[in-house]
Amino acid sequence: MIKPGRNARSDTGPPARGVAVGRIRELGYGTWAELVGYGRRWAVEMFYSTFKRVFGESAMCRSLGSIVLELVGKVALYNMLVNT
Repeated sequence: MIKPGRNARSDTGPPARGVAVGRIRELGYGTWAELVGYGRRWAVEMFYSTFKRVFGESAMCRSLGSIVLELVGKVALYNMLVNT
């Protein structure tokens, strides 16, 4: 979802946008953002970017089962590196 502008109108555009504008006015931006999870995408994008930078974009294994095991191992290693 794209955050509506400060001067957005609730009576134009798609109905979902009007609902979002109304909720922002009703609850305030901070409460609305927390309620709908706005602003969380950057965290996911940062994880994928870091993971691919550290481990590369491809798997060494060929079979699907081996690829899954390789990725599970990489994620476990990444979690150990991040949580220490």
